[in-house]
Amino acid sequence: MISFINHFLPVQAIQQLSSYIIGIVLVISILMTGCRRLETMVKLFVFQSFGLVLITLFAGVMNHSSNALLVSGITLFGKCFLIPWILMFVLQKIQIRREVETYISLPTSMLLICSLIALVFEVTTNIGIGKEVHVLSTNLLSTSISMILIGLFIMMTRKKAFAQIMGLYVMENGILALTVDTIFEMPLVVEMGIFLDLLIGALVMGIWVYRIKQSFDTINVEELRKLKG
Repeated sequence: MISFINHFLPVQAIQQLSSYIIGIVLVISILMTGCRRLETMVKLFVFQSFGLVLITLFAGVMNHSSNALLVSGITLFGKCFLIPWILMFVLQKIQIRREVETYISLPTSMLLICSLIALVFEVTTNIGIGKEVHVLSTNLLSTSISMILIGLFIMMTRKKAFAQIMGLYVMENGILALTVDTIFEMPLVVEMGIFLDLLIGALVMGIWVYRIKQSFDTINVEELRKLKG
């Protein structure tokens, strides 16, 4: 399969296509920062994860690693189908569709994130990281670091627990993008362990959010803080 793809797509074409996909993934991450609807956040997470599936696959083609097919398949099944299904099921149970409660307004959040991303790209470009010949794109490292920071920003600025969970998954996608050049050296048991952790995490967090909603009739963490003492 890897040889088949490599036969029809030369290295230059793969790098150019990967650059476009990396850019799309970054734009999706920015949109998640300004997203108002929880359902839309989950859908954007699916598209973001699918972009990472393609990036992982292309990295495998460039590194002639058949193991990339397995990693891509696990990511596709787990992050594009199973985990989103669990998250949508939780949304139906808690019956909340809009996420507008933030510590910082959405336009301001997007402005801050865009400024932060520009700073990340400027720093990584100036210090010359991510320019090895086997790397898909010189922007891959900058994008992955930006995704990690975006996920952290979402967790810090959103008030609802579900949105904070989505921020955690954005961070995890950023970590996946950051390790896309080394993941092919990992043993199969490590890759399966990562997938199992993500699946169990989705189940536990889904149950956790549902129980909070059932017990306190809210998943706003600011309201929950008032219950202390």
